[in-house]
Amino acid sequence: MKSFPSFSPREACELKLRALYESRGFVRTEIAKFEDYSLYLDNKNFLGTDRILTFMDHDGRLLALKPDITLSIAKSLPARLPAVSEKLYYIDEVVRFSPENRAYKVLDQIGLEHIGREDAFANLEVLDLALRSLALMGESAMDVSHLGFVSGLLKNTGLSPQVERKVLGAIHAKSPHDVAGILEAEGVENGRKEQILSLAGIHGPFLQALKEARCLIQGEEMAKAYEELEALAKSLHPALNQTIHLDFSVVNDLDYYNGLIFRGYIRGIPGVVCSGGRYDNLMQKLGKDCCAIGFGIALHQLDRLWEEQTPPVDVLLLYPANCNWNALMERVNELNNRGLTVRCEREDADVGGLLYRKLERFKEVEQGAEYGASQRKIGR
Repeated sequence: MKSFPSFSPREACELKLRALYESRGFVRTEIAKFEDYSLYLDNKNFLGTDRILTFMDHDGRLLALKPDITLSIAKSLPARLPAVSEKLYYIDEVVRFSPENRAYKVLDQIGLEHIGREDAFANLEVLDLALRSLALMGESAMDVSHLGFVSGLLKNTGLSPQVERKVLGAIHAKSPHDVAGILEAEGVENGRKEQILSLAGIHGPFLQALKEARCLIQGEEMAKAYEELEALAKSLHPALNQTIHLDFSVVNDLDYYNGLIFRGYIRGIPGVVCSGGRYDNLMQKLGKDCCAIGFGIALHQLDRLWEEQTPPVDVLLLYPANCNWNALMERVNELNNRGLTVRCEREDADVGGLLYRKLERFKEVEQGAEYGASQRKIGR
C-alpha cells in the first residue's frame, strides 16, 4: 500500500501553496463564517456590491455570511499592532451573489495578508509569493499598477471624488473615449487631459512600460510611486519579472486601496484568478493604526483546469454481478498492496467516461479467481 493517498489536483495545489506560505513564516488563521451585517454595510464600496446574504440570530442581531475574508481579518486585529508584523494565510469560503445565475454561490479562496508597519520589502515579498503561487498552477501572467501614480496625476484637476471614480471606472474599462468625455465635461485643461489619456494607454512588459510612464511624473506622490515600482521590477527574479505587465487600467477604490495593486491570470482560465494590493486606507477606516498588503486566489476559478487534470485510476476492475465477493476483495487488496489505485465497477456498467491506466476483468474459475487484464492507454 502507498504510504500516502493520491491527492486530487485541488488538494495537491492547496498543499503546495500552504508549504510555500509557511516557508516564508506565514501562519494559517481561521475566520468566522459570519459577521455583523454592519461591517459589510459600512464597507459596501470595498466589496463592490450590497447583495449580501443575511440572517437573524436568536438575539435579533442581523448577521451576514461573509462575502470577503480580508475585512474579517482586518476587523479582528487590535487597533495597534506590536512592532512585529502579522503574517497570516487562510483557506476559506465566501458567499457571493452571482449576477449571471441570480443566485448566491459558495466560493473557495486561499490567500494571505501581511499586516504591520509600512515596509517596501513587504510589497516585494507579497508580490513574489503571488507570482510563485500562480506559477504553481500553470502558465501565468500578472498585471500590476500603483494607485499612487494614478491618483497623483488626477490631483489638481479640480475633480470631485465622485467624478474621480467615474474617471477611474473609464480607465479600468480601457475606454479612452469615455475618459476624454468626462474630462472635457469637467473642463480639465488639454495638457492634463492628454497626460491622463497617456497614462490610461500604458500597458506592456514591466520594465519597458515603466520607461513610458517616467515622462508623466509630476509631484512627490507620483515620484514615490514610480520609485516603488522600479524597485520591484529590479528586485524580482528575472523569470518572474517576465510574466508581469504594467497596466494602469488596474485600479481600485481610492477610499480603501493605495499603492501597489495587481491581478493574476492562468492560461486556459477566463477572468482574474488572483487579485491583491495594498489597503492601508481600509485599515484606517476600521480604526487600525497599521499598514497592510495581501492577495486572494479564487480556487473555484480553477475547477475547469482541475477537471482536465483529474488523475486516472491505475486499474479499472470489472466484475460480474454474481461473483465471489471475498475473492474480489482479495484481488483489490492485492493490487493496493502493489501501490496501485483500483476502481471496481460491474461489467455491465457504462464506463466510457472513466479515466484509467489498465482495464482488468475479474472472473472466477474452479481453481480460484482468474484475472484477464488488457492494457489500455489513458483515455475516456
